[in-house]
Amino acid sequence: MQWSKLKSRVKERICPELKDTIDFHLTSYRRSHSDADTVWVTINGETIYSVKYYPYLLAAGQAFYCGLSGDAIRSVLREIEIFSPQDFGKALRVYLDLPIQDALRSSNPLIKAFAIIDRRVGKRTLAKVEVLDSEHPLVRTFYSLRAD
Repeated sequence: MQWSKLKSRVKERICPELKDTIDFHLTSYRRSHSDADTVWVTINGETIYSVKYYPYLLAAGQAFYCGLSGDAIRSVLREIEIFSPQDFGKALRVYLDLPIQDALRSSNPLIKAFAIIDRRVGKRTLAKVEVLDSEHPLVRTFYSLRAD
């Protein structure tokens, strides 16, 4: 699915109160590499979260030199909250296909964050969602926005 289609499908799911407040963007450079370079989330035009290709690649390389490979690298990077732009896109695709209850319980913080601002989540469901201080910053930010 192309980025523009993915973005519009996710934007359709954002609750009406936050639809004009939250936006997300993607940048890719023609001659740098074949994938997206940067993805960032904004609230009222101010960047609150971003993921970049090269810092992810650098962290993955360091994990590889520590003896990790494949899924172990992705798992370690996810634990320390380092995502690639491709991870962001995959999370949004998975989020679109999940029932809302499963998305809210997801171990992937990107899926959980977008589920929190989903229009299908009402006040009672939101009150049942437990957001800890140790949660990903995007989850905490979206929860506080939605709770207000």
